[in-house]
Amino acid sequence: MKINKALLLALALLPGAAYAEDAASELEMFGSSEVVTQAAAAPAAPEDKRTLGFSGEVISVMEDVVYSTSAGNPFNSYIVGNIMLDARLKGGVKAFANMEATYQSKARQTTSVLREVFLDFNLNRRVYFRTGKQVLQWGRCALWNPTDLINVEKKTFTRKIGYRDGAYGVKFHAPFGTAYNIYGFLDTGSAGEDRDLGGALKLELLTGKTEMAFSGWAKRNRRPVFGYDLSSRLGRVDIAGEVSAARRDNTRFIRDNGGTLETYRKRDEWVTKAALNLSRGFRLGNFNDRLNVGTEFFYNQTGYTKNPFRDKAAYAFSGPLALLLPAGTKAQFLLGNGLYEPNYLARYYGAVFTSVSRFIITDMTLNMNYIRNLNDSSGVLSTGVSYKNLNDFSAGCLVNAFLGPAHSEYTFSGAKLLIQLTAGVSF
Repeated sequence: MKINKALLLALALLPGAAYAEDAASELEMFGSSEVVTQAAAAPAAPEDKRTLGFSGEVISVMEDVVYSTSAGNPFNSYIVGNIMLDARLKGGVKAFANMEATYQSKARQTTSVLREVFLDFNLNRRVYFRTGKQVLQWGRCALWNPTDLINVEKKTFTRKIGYRDGAYGVKFHAPFGTAYNIYGFLDTGSAGEDRDLGGALKLELLTGKTEMAFSGWAKRNRRPVFGYDLSSRLGRVDIAGEVSAARRDNTRFIRDNGGTLETYRKRDEWVTKAALNLSRGFRLGNFNDRLNVGTEFFYNQTGYTKNPFRDKAAYAFSGPLALLLPAGTKAQFLLGNGLYEPNYLARYYGAVFTSVSRFIITDMTLNMNYIRNLNDSSGVLSTGVSYKNLNDFSAGCLVNAFLGPAHSEYTFSGAKLLIQLTAGVSF
């Protein structure tokens, strides 16, 4: 049981947070944090020509989870490969696909998934569309995005090996000069009937140095969620923030009903969630912004204030899980029902992100990041170095230390350290 929980925690914490990009142009609007760096490397082709480009990367990974009370620690090794196809057609029509394959050496098993596949087109350069499976830029903060109810995978704390999975639907962008933009997304991915469609709409405007947006999200059997986000600059400090509000939380929680655990949705009125990010670059030696420091805070009004992992009492289970496991702890019920989302469990969180480029040598970067659950005082300290040269060879070493009281959000598995070594190549 310890090994399974450790691997669950390790996999949950390994993906990396990516900063949201401003969608000031058609290329940026249709880009994602995962694929823009690949597709934008080559200049755009003239509209009267057709081009077909391939790119990709392969990353080999070795991971070791260290327990302080175990003689043997679980070891995992795997390799992840991505092949990306970028087709530019006449009239500004574009197509993109990202296929990802993973080979797990322990199980000698290969799995593959189509992370993204979409088609871009426009109406007379006035309205731009993207249809298909796609990762969207929705929200401005580095880690927590309370206004993003579209993407199927949330950003997580440290670097992800591979790419985020896309949501299926149709996105549109209607620009009005540089001052106003309207964005929308029709979510068709899980709709069995037309009434099951979901959607989001956002109005973005620029006022001076501040870019802000008002948004809304709605879906059948869910309370509408309204959002506001902004990005600005105060002196040398970059500011990003977002807040969401709903008449009732759409998240499922667990509660004790006479000794039986059940799931429910809280009835709090006007539930709010908010994130604030402050970042700044510092000059080191002869280089500006060589040191970058950012801090982010998250307020989750309906999050747990009492740690469910610390309750070791036995309860009867309700729902489908009871057919497999009739009784157990709150932690087992939470995990068994898929109700645990890393970094979204409690009411208050904080994180610090630091990076130093040109560390020791030109192509190496040092990262030191820390995330903390401010309710149960547990956290993760992540330290690592990454290297990438002009030939697109990369290597990295990452150490995650799980800190705080036992049986808390970041320590419930019993793991003390996770050590990860990577080597990869882009092409």
